[in-house]
Amino acid sequence: MTAARVIDVDSHVEEPEEAWAALEPAFAARRPTIVTAPEGALTTKQDAFWLVDGRLHPNPQGPGRMFFGTPAVSSFGQAKATSYGSQTLLDPAARLRDMDAEGLDVQVLFSTVFLSPLTEDVAFQAALMRSWNTWMAGVCRYAPERLKWAALLPLQSPPAAVEELRRVKELGAACVAIFGTAGGKLLHEPEFDPFYAEAARLDLPVCIHTGWSHPGLTASCRGTYAALLIGFSLPPLMGFFSIVGGGVLDRHPGLRVAFYEAGADWLPYYVQRMDQYWLAHHRIDTSDLPARKPSEYLRDGRIFFTCEGDEELLPRVIAMLGEDQVMLSADMPHVEARENSFQEIRERGDLTEAVKAKIIGGNAERFLGLR
Repeated sequence: MTAARVIDVDSHVEEPEEAWAALEPAFAARRPTIVTAPEGALTTKQDAFWLVDGRLHPNPQGPGRMFFGTPAVSSFGQAKATSYGSQTLLDPAARLRDMDAEGLDVQVLFSTVFLSPLTEDVAFQAALMRSWNTWMAGVCRYAPERLKWAALLPLQSPPAAVEELRRVKELGAACVAIFGTAGGKLLHEPEFDPFYAEAARLDLPVCIHTGWSHPGLTASCRGTYAALLIGFSLPPLMGFFSIVGGGVLDRHPGLRVAFYEAGADWLPYYVQRMDQYWLAHHRIDTSDLPARKPSEYLRDGRIFFTCEGDEELLPRVIAMLGEDQVMLSADMPHVEARENSFQEIRERGDLTEAVKAKIIGGNAERFLGLR
């Protein structure tokens, strides 16, 4: 019998300047540029930044300060054990060697630089995403059975998002990536329904990833600790409310959705609270309620989560959600130093071997439709 594949559903590329090679001529003069500040008054080791429309990304100072690993020419990037070529995928063979070292058969690659909006210009943001998608499609052709990618979609422009959905399907995207909000808008606004309908029609699963997508939450945080726990981590919970509580699953029965990099321990608390308010709200206003109690959607097989290997409540999450809808990520190249999530799952004594096998690969095959 052939051993099941080990599938890392969420790792990242630390973008190089080559990611903008396909940027349309109308935006060429605004192409993102790497700048360095080795002598700057900085609180982190991120001393290289993307300059876009006169602003630095990640934002190093003041309200909305944040931290992530691109561009990898920074001191932080150079100090990593992972090579520059692997981090940036300029050397995809190096990334494959890193995958081999961690025992990963397949890796799904997500953006890093788009964890925060690069510009407030919706048309420019869409163009940047198109260039990134074109570049990633080319990178993954080096080893298409092992390197997969999550296409970026400009959800704040629903017509552009629908058009790009069709293009990335042809380019070979394994899934599409959005964030927990579309700027200040929740994901269940009717204007986004054409996007969900087209994703379902094309059989492209939608991944709601952590990220600084809500400008109010982002601006509330002045330090990177708050930025990661509030601005970065809360939007997926808002997205979960929209997908379940906002009726998206009711309106799009063919849609598959997963929540990435926010862990899963929050699910028991949040779903219980949603159920409580769903029942109470029947006395107030039924016009904006989902058709069923929120917990009932969990067993439909359309909602997936990624977990961390050491989450204490994972057995309870699985009891609520079912053992077929939890997946695992390596999060390479490890900005949070979680290098051993797969081994942590293998060593757990509170999960059966059958459940471990599903988390390590089987569930991802079903979610992503991998053959």
